[in-house]
Amino acid sequence: MPDQLVAAAHFRPEAMRKVRQTREEEIRRIRRVDEDEKAEERKLKSDKERKEKRDTLLKGMSAKEQEKYLAKERAKTQRKSEKARTVKG
Repeated sequence: MPDQLVAAAHFRPEAMRKVRQTREEEIRRIRRVDEDEKAEERKLKSDKERKEKRDTLLKGMSAKEQEKYLAKERAKTQRKSEKARTVKG
């Protein structure tokens, strides 16, 4: 609608600037939303691939190896959470 009015009528420079600014703001907002959606999709895809890789790795291990691997994994996540807690607090 604003583009049709601008093309058909003559407005003062202030009004033209406002129309152009509004148009550019909307374009930026739409791009930002699109980028956020794409980033979320990429994150979900990488999480899924990581989980599949982990599952295939665990399938090939014996029970003791699985237990050892999972213990290491728990220790690693615990260290990360402790580190995050000390950095924040």
